[in-house]
Amino acid sequence: MAKTILIGTIIALLLFSGAASAINCAQSAYSQSCASCLLPDGKMDQECYKAKQSSGIGCISAAHPIASAAYAAGKCPGIDACASALTTCKAQMATGNDSEDCKDGIMAECFRESDACVDKAALDCGERPPDACQGPAGLILLAVGSVFLLGFARKG
Repeated sequence: MAKTILIGTIIALLLFSGAASAINCAQSAYSQSCASCLLPDGKMDQECYKAKQSSGIGCISAAHPIASAAYAAGKCPGIDACASALTTCKAQMATGNDSEDCKDGIMAECFRESDACVDKAALDCGERPPDACQGPAGLILLAVGSVFLLGFARKG
């Protein structure tokens, strides 16, 4: 019973620490597409790609809730500029072979730039800057909590 509680707690802590550090949404969605959506002919399965893209958009919304609300109200044009820049970058860098694009990493750079653009646009739209200590503090708490729980499980 104690081990079940321990495992559940560690998983919950990992999930919460991952959600707090979700800053590379577009890049992560693209990487996931490369890992799971490629077809044998080197093309990307478009339905799978769109699902991963939707996941990336959800990640952005969760990471920038204030800017997302402003964008929904039509008050954050910088995010549209980022989407446009991403489309332009993809059009310029794509080779026509999605498998090769995934391997060489040039397309991934488009998505990294998009994440940075969205972060800046979100700040311009009233998003609060992330607390510089939030990530390290979360990791420290995760480590301390894990050690404490492991010690508790061994005694139980």
